[in-house]
Amino acid sequence: MSIYDDSPIVREYYERGFSSACPIIDMHGHLGPLPGAYLPAASLPAMKKHLARAGIRRIVCCPHLALLGDLDRGNTLMQDTIDNDPELFLGYWVINPNLKSSLLHAIRDFENSRGFVGFKFLPDYHQQVLDAGGYDPILEYANAKRLPILIHTWGWSAYNGVQHVATIAEKYPDAVLIMGHAGYGDWKSAVQAASTYSNVFLELTAVYVAHDFAMFPAGSGTPLPAHSVLQVNGIIEYMVENASSRKILYGTDLPWYSPHFAAGAVLFARISDDARMDILFRNAERLLAGSF
Repeated sequence: MSIYDDSPIVREYYERGFSSACPIIDMHGHLGPLPGAYLPAASLPAMKKHLARAGIRRIVCCPHLALLGDLDRGNTLMQDTIDNDPELFLGYWVINPNLKSSLLHAIRDFENSRGFVGFKFLPDYHQQVLDAGGYDPILEYANAKRLPILIHTWGWSAYNGVQHVATIAEKYPDAVLIMGHAGYGDWKSAVQAASTYSNVFLELTAVYVAHDFAMFPAGSGTPLPAHSVLQVNGIIEYMVENASSRKILYGTDLPWYSPHFAAGAVLFARISDDARMDILFRNAERLLAGSF
């Protein structure tokens, strides 16, 4: 088959498309369509089909509607989805500091929710600098409760670069800070942050693929140095070697990316089966149990 014949996990995926010995927990998913974007897996039935086919046992999501539309309706949509399928879906409660009224009652609403494990920050798109104070009430609460926060991060961003994550990691050492996209492009700094701070984790969504957003004016369009844009081969190995497999989380951005493609990137990285199991499910289990 390949040089990975000595891995029972890889062999089972190769033969069956999933592994009973190594289930997957996806720590970065979305829910529903996004106007203007073609997302064939956006419907709930299609999403469930992709998850089942890839052997994904659980996925932690936040709806596009909450992130880029109606915050309250979006969080309610997530709650309804969890209630209808609590064994598959968990949620991140979406926070937007631009909406002060929602921010004021977010903690109360979160405490009254079911199946939400933490919060989601989208600083680039909401144009709120991560460490400038707008998120502080939620960071203080997450720190007190040891809750996960999935933070959209991107290399050299003015809103959510690695340097901003490092600042809040030091200030809030008990909040679990998940770097969505692992500070894409700024790999060295992201790995250094994960190895320095016990509460910082690298989430792999988009790490598997090359991006060039040079034409985009904002958000994840933060221009990247030319040498970093296409350098994705070997990044998972680099992260394991320099931050350890216990600091890395599997994620897909489903319905944006294929869960099989993402699983393949981990499975066929030159790492041990022990490291693969850390990344694909064990680290997520630890974080969701409140242990890091």
